[in-house]
Formats: sequence, structure tokens, C-alpha cells
Amino acid sequence: MNDFFILKNDTLEVKILRKGAELCSVKNSNDFEFIWQAGEAWRRYAPNLFPVVGSLLDYEYEYEGNMYPLEHHGFARDLDFDVYFINDNKISLLLKQNEHTLKRYPFDFELYIDYELENNSLKQTFKVINNNTKEMPVSFGGHPAFAAQPVHEYQIHFSQKETNLSNRLEGPYIGERMIEVIQGNTIQLTNDIFNEDALIFQSLKSNFVELVHMHSNHKVRVSLDEFPYLGIWSKPQADYVCIEPWQGLADFVNHNKKILDKKGIYMLTPSTTLCKSFTMEFFQ
Repeated sequence: MNDFFILKNDTLEVKILRKGAELCSVKNSNDFEFIWQAGEAWRRYAPNLFPVVGSLLDYEYEYEGNMYPLEHHGFARDLDFDVYFINDNKISLLLKQNEHTLKRYPFDFELYIDYELENNSLKQTFKVINNNTKEMPVSFGGHPAFAAQPVHEYQIHFSQKETNLSNRLEGPYIGERMIEVIQGNTIQLTNDIFNEDALIFQSLKSNFVELVHMHSNHKVRVSLDEFPYLGIWSKPQADYVCIEPWQGLADFVNHNKKILDKKGIYMLTPSTTLCKSFTMEFFQ
């Protein structure tokens, strides 16, 4: 089996790993690489988060009176997907329940992660199907890491003026503290802005956000309009920035561990499908 797959048009060449259905490269005709190349600072490229986003308290949750262990960001990012469909500019990859997932998430599901290439944009779609006779709690999200060297020469631009404060984490969980980091529609990135982990936003007005290099034409635009939450993150001092559209959040520090009470969880009714997309546009 192939370890990765290639989509290509006249503008971009894209590589996607079988493991985790993870985007691992986007290059233009000048051989410019837009995706962080899983360097020493962080060994991933753009993991896909499912069936939770972030961390659960003590990495476990309660459902119907039973406790289930579940790792940070869920299990999908570390499992091999099957190819459902592929051509030159589109691929659909599929993950279904198995013995490994059922110990962590007692549901029959189909998770499709699709990528579609058009001109200088790449559309990524999450499609989740509930094959159970009861509601299925689910969340998911993207985590693409975009090359940004050096980070302090970059800004985050929102499509609208925002007044939202950012949640801050206490360890891996969301705490009560909020901070102001958006000035108008801009976040000026600095070498220490991620010293306390991710910036997390709820209820933004903007339908897209951009990572913009201040001294060149390099930028990446990520659409947000189908996702209620946004994470922005990097390891301190590292040469990348993750822009993460999320359908879900990490547990709050005061959560009761019940998955049905978790903020950001979507209750998917039996035999139905939840489908959400975001688009990445690449400029250089």
C-alpha cells in the first residue's frame, strides 16, 4: 500500500499520508513548501482530530455510566485510512470503527476525510456518519501547520474586526483566564506568544483568517465559516504556525467528564451525516 498520495494541478502539488489522512506537503511551481515539515520542534504536519478536539480531563470520559480512555485529540491521527476514491485532484480517505477504536469510543462510525485541489486552493472536508441506533457524540477539527520562518515576521489577519478574547489553557485544559491578543483584525506574532500554549477563540465573526508574511507575498488563507472554534498554536521558537478550525474544544478545568455535557460536542442522530469543510488558499 502507498504510504502517501499525490494530488496535482498546474499550480500546486499536494501530498497526503495514509496514516491519519494527514496533509504533509503543499508545494507551488517554484517548489516553495507551505507546510511545516515535521521537524524536531514538532513531529507532525497537519493531524486530523477525531472524535475529540484537545484533551479530556485525565484522558478519559464517562458515557452511560462507563469510563473510556481517549488520548489527546483522539485516535484518528494515528490510524491508517483506506482509500475510498482518488483521481488527479481529489481524494477521499475512510476510517471505520475497529477493535482499537471501540475500546475508546463505543460507536460504529464512518469518518471520511476528503481533499480537493482547485487552482491555488485545497478544500478539506470532514464527513462523519453515525451507523448506530442511538445518538453519537462527536467532534473533529483540522490542525495544519504552516511554515513561518521566522515567526516574528508574520501576522494573523482576520477578515473582520474582532473584539474576542482568547481562552488560555491550564495544562492541557481550558481555564477561566482570558487574554486580549487581537488588535483590530490583527495578531502580531512574536517569539514568545505561544509560551503558554494555544490561543483559542469562540464566536468569531470572521469567515476566514490569514497567516501573512510582512515582507513578502507569502500568505495562507484558511476559511472558518463552517466551524465554531479556532485554535492558533505553535511550539515556542518554532518556525511554523497552526491555524485550526475546530468542531469541538478541550475539556474545561471544571468539567464533569460526562461526554454528553462536553462543550463543543455535536450529538449526531442515528443514520445521519455531519459534513463540514474548510479551504486553504496558498499565495507566494
